Amino acid sequence: MEWLNYHHLLYFWTVVRAGSIHKAAAELRISPPAISTQLKILEEHLGEKLLERSGRRLVLTETGRTVFSYAEDIFALGRELVDVVKNHQWGDLCVWISESST
Repeated sequence: MEWLNYHHLLYFWTVVRAGSIHKAAAELRISPPAISTQLKILEEHLGEKLLERSGRRLVLTETGRTVFSYAEDIFALGRELVDVVKNHQWGDLCVWISESST
């Protein structure tokens, strides 16, 4: 199984939401070159270009739109998980044990 680096995905997601590498860098409190490097690593890992430059704007590629959509879902689930755990919002846990016939 190939693993995806959560931080690379976070940097990409933040850049898309912020609309620029500089704004994302300020939000994440890291340098713009560090973000650019992480984006490049993510693109190399996926083997696809995710963002194109159009003048001073960043534009999502088709693959970038798909990755961003998945990132939205992943980070929404992450926020939900934190809320559930912090607020102990889980139901009773039932464990069924069957006897084996040996």
